[in-house]
Amino acid sequence: MSDLESGVTQPAQPVTELVLCRHCDLLQQLPLLAIGQEAACSRCGYLLDMRQKDPVLRPVLYAASSLFMLILANLFPFIGMDVAGNVHIMSFFDTSSVLFNEHQQWLAVLVWLFIQAIPAFCMLAVIYIKLGMVRRVRGLVWTARVLYMLKPWSMVDIFLIGILVAFVKLVVYADISVGMSFWAFCLFCLLHLRTFQVIDRHALWESIAATPQPVSADFAGRTGMSLNLASCSCCTAIVPLEQKHCGRCGTKVTARIPASLQKTLAWLITATLLYIPANLLPIMETVSLGSSIQSTIISGIILMWQDGAYPVAIVILLASVVVPVVKIAVMFWLCYLASHSGHKRQLLSTRVYLLVDWIGRWSMVDVLVVAILAALVRFDLLMGVYPGMGAIIFATVVITTMLAAMSFDPRLLWDQRNKKEEKQRG
Repeated sequence: MSDLESGVTQPAQPVTELVLCRHCDLLQQLPLLAIGQEAACSRCGYLLDMRQKDPVLRPVLYAASSLFMLILANLFPFIGMDVAGNVHIMSFFDTSSVLFNEHQQWLAVLVWLFIQAIPAFCMLAVIYIKLGMVRRVRGLVWTARVLYMLKPWSMVDIFLIGILVAFVKLVVYADISVGMSFWAFCLFCLLHLRTFQVIDRHALWESIAATPQPVSADFAGRTGMSLNLASCSCCTAIVPLEQKHCGRCGTKVTARIPASLQKTLAWLITATLLYIPANLLPIMETVSLGSSIQSTIISGIILMWQDGAYPVAIVILLASVVVPVVKIAVMFWLCYLASHSGHKRQLLSTRVYLLVDWIGRWSMVDVLVVAILAALVRFDLLMGVYPGMGAIIFATVVITTMLAAMSFDPRLLWDQRNKKEEKQRG
């Protein structure tokens, strides 16, 4: 029986396997995991490893099915709108092509990347990596590196929420119908998310190329910094700092992200400055029977509230106002904690960082709603929706806050505590 048929891609996990937590820098010994079990950091709770059933077959089937649904989503009508007998039907690709035709090239490229190109590449990469591990083809390391670099920028789930918000906005004024491509996209979204759920980053890299442990299991419980070790930011391998580059994936390895706080603060200041015009400038313009109404983020929320669409107004308020402001404020707070040695909130601050890092991308929902409305509401002089300058600026705000979270090194929150524990250990 082949490896693919049996679902076995790697030897049994040794009891003495070590892993270095990427969030608190604690060296730990992984237990032997059974299928379905997970191992979390004993100190900060960060997920270190897990075991999945059929680690090759299931991801390949989910990814291939996801790609097939994406193809169907682009072949048939996506959403239709009927206003007083005037019918307009949009395709899935119109969400970016219409923006391009409206001279919003940057926004069009971003939308296309977030909901089509990057998700499709990720699914192709999963198939190539998983099948490539059976045949040992070339380029597995490079493909895996790009996969995890692009994974946070795949926003098909956010786009699905954007569609639902757009429906609530338009259902009062027109009859909305959905085509076969809409249901194909829904399945694509679910399968895309499920593909990543059945893949573990640590196990995947160990399957591509196992790495020798640079230290004995006797050092478990020590910190990487004290042992002159670091966890590779790409493949999770434990690398001696004198090597400078990971022996498995070639990524440059440093004890901490170079100038982490400076980079994070630079991105946060940029996001703060851009957030002001993003809220003052119109995010979209609605033209109806020759009259034009320009809407900002706040005015759009107020209008939806006045129309009785309370759930949608709350969703947009949270995603476009509360989340960006809170994320910027929290990231500033984390930078403050990381630069001061007296704080004792390592566990709380780490969990808060994980939360804001995960939730920050959801602020893109308002931008995607504008893209959907601009593609769907196209009735010449009768009615039309056009993106405003505020849309691209707000998209830049979301991107800069995401880059700020990526630039922040959570291990800085633990360094002072780690030093004290090492001194006590002697």
